[in-house]
Amino acid sequence: MIRPEAYARLGQLAWVHAPPKEEAQDESRIGRYRIVARIGSGSAGEVFHALDPAGHAVAVKVLRRVRRGRRYQREVELLERLSEREGVVAFLEAGRCGRGPYIVLELAEGGSLRSRLQRDGPLAWQQAATLVHQVARSLGALHGDGIIHRDLKPENILLQGDGRPLLSDFGLAKDLGDEDGELTAAGFALGTIGYMAPELLDAQRELLGPWTDVFALGAVLFELIAGRPPFQGKTLNEAARSIREDAVPDLPGTPRALSEIIRRCLTKDARGRFADGGQLAAALAPLPPPDAENPLSHPPGGRTDD
Repeated sequence: MIRPEAYARLGQLAWVHAPPKEEAQDESRIGRYRIVARIGSGSAGEVFHALDPAGHAVAVKVLRRVRRGRRYQREVELLERLSEREGVVAFLEAGRCGRGPYIVLELAEGGSLRSRLQRDGPLAWQQAATLVHQVARSLGALHGDGIIHRDLKPENILLQGDGRPLLSDFGLAKDLGDEDGELTAAGFALGTIGYMAPELLDAQRELLGPWTDVFALGAVLFELIAGRPPFQGKTLNEAARSIREDAVPDLPGTPRALSEIIRRCLTKDARGRFADGGQLAAALAPLPPPDAENPLSHPPGGRTDD
């Protein structure tokens, strides 16, 4: 006998996969949204700058087949829960069109942190610490509700017009209180190499927690200052070995207090890291803010005191 909730889930999956009836094919539109430009693409799908019928700018993410089905439903449900949170990209609508299911989000005028790095290069340590402090505060609020992101990286941190960061892309996020929340088979790692904690890299699901996101955010903080991730390799296997075995490289010109924070974030043993984003934010809070007159400049002489 099929349980009623199973019928509901089958209905959800059918809605996601079935093309809308009587939809006119128009390559310039996604549902009721008119495409302005493609912002980017990745394994999850494509993101477009678009306009709603009233002319308001939005971001529309069209998911690839790998993200369709129940994973799409979970991402929408999670975005609905988090949409009013400070530091989380606002969710506007979900729908489907001939291209596939899509999610409509607020448009971050500053682009992604990745595009910022590619355009301007590394940040001064003060600027990097301030930005990551803001992300850690937002992340800590999610951790307090039992939600872990599992795919933090520069591509998934967006910037508002005034430079404030927004967490985005919750396709791999997990609610630790949801017993049915795991959609990946045991033994299969998910995330982005270079930002994956050892327990995530080795698919040790029983060891995952807020500290897993702390590792990824520590890797982002290192990259913002150094211009490259802390652990690298010419192949995926080499990068994975580096994560498991290599020490965190030095960051010349960075104050000792900040270097220690980064090293603690990137500790191989999860028990040695900050327990969650809130603890990381508290550790970063005492560091001096950027120079208001020249926020992108490094301190003269490469300051190394506490």
